[in-house]
Amino acid sequence: MLIEKEVLRDKIGDVLRGWILDGKLQPGERIVELTLARELNVSRAPLREALWQLTRQGLVEIRAHHGAYVTQLSEQDIREIFEIRELLETHAAKKIRASADAGAKAALQGALVDLEDACRKRDIRLFSAADLRFHSTLWKLAGNRHLQDILNDVSTRFFGYELIRDLPHSGKFRFDVMAEEHRKMVRLVLEGSDREIEAGFKKAFAGFLDYVLVRFGEKPPAPRTAD
Repeated sequence: MLIEKEVLRDKIGDVLRGWILDGKLQPGERIVELTLARELNVSRAPLREALWQLTRQGLVEIRAHHGAYVTQLSEQDIREIFEIRELLETHAAKKIRASADAGAKAALQGALVDLEDACRKRDIRLFSAADLRFHSTLWKLAGNRHLQDILNDVSTRFFGYELIRDLPHSGKFRFDVMAEEHRKMVRLVLEGSDREIEAGFKKAFAGFLDYVLVRFGEKPPAPRTAD
């Protein structure tokens, strides 16, 4: 039955997701379908479906002619993703601002509330999901399906990889800073001029990128200045 197949796929996906987030499967590691199928005592068909499901969560990437791998991004990958996101999310923010659509702005504020709640709970998994939901809401509300598709395609791998890298060190995550930066973004969308949105989003994404590179060990932390 179709339902039974979906249940099996989801169960396999849950196991693999746990292994990835717990570090049993490392970033960049090849996922050998035959080995995993034997270990989980399942056929390869539902395993393959589960892997495709994990690609949509950004945790796995399928490489043509090479198979499935746990998502891994280089510093250059991350920089290029942020460059695209800054350009397109700035455009999305200006479109939302220009529309004066009260429902759209309420939806963005609702996504912010969810993100703030995750930050108060200091739960990195909740934050990761809420962060993706916040930005996905911004993309969707711009009213351009192609822009939304591009951002979703470009960004999903980053959000998945970010969770893999952050989970072991979640106690050091600056939840308060991230909540405030997203509040600023919402204020810009609700009240800012085009020029203010451009400047504010440029500053926000530069800060996000620096913090990501420091967390992932790609860049040393900025020296503390004397008070």
